[in-house]
Amino acid sequence: MKTRLYVTLMCLALLSGCSTLNEHECRSVDWYRLGIKDGQQGEKASLLDEHKESCRRYGIRPDEGQYLEGRNVGLLEYCRLGNAFRTGMNGEEYKGVCPLDMDAEFRRYNSAALEVYNSKKQVEDLDGQISKKEKELDKKDLAEKEKLRLLEELRKLDRKRDRLRSDLHYQERELDRMMENAKRRGGRH
Repeated sequence: MKTRLYVTLMCLALLSGCSTLNEHECRSVDWYRLGIKDGQQGEKASLLDEHKESCRRYGIRPDEGQYLEGRNVGLLEYCRLGNAFRTGMNGEEYKGVCPLDMDAEFRRYNSAALEVYNSKKQVEDLDGQISKKEKELDKKDLAEKEKLRLLEELRKLDRKRDRLRSDLHYQERELDRMMENAKRRGGRH
């Protein structure tokens, strides 16, 4: 019985934690401005369904027309090609919200920038692992066998980091080339 109560309470906590808007926000929100904000952040139109669900609890119906009109205005800002690079470099994956005539190009640019972002994170992670192994190696009471094991692990991590850095260098050059091409073609950055 206690387990069932605990599970029920956890589910309720998770559901309330997923609300996009609280009661005050539902009652006072300017749906047009919220649509602009969500559009500027590249959110899918389905986020409106989550807003509806959040506000339904308080007996409030969103102004769907105002929200979608605002979202379309926000998307005009979000869907600039320069934003594809910026969002990718911030680790944000494109959600496929731009008009069809620019979707493939936006997706390609975002993907290239996201690849650079992910490679940088991998290099940082390896740097952390290497630093940790070096600290272990500095311990005074370390057995010779353990030192040899740590040295071998460090060599492997160094080689892996060198390969990743080489890949990252190539990815960055490709990204720079893409950005330059977009700039020449008139893509706003």
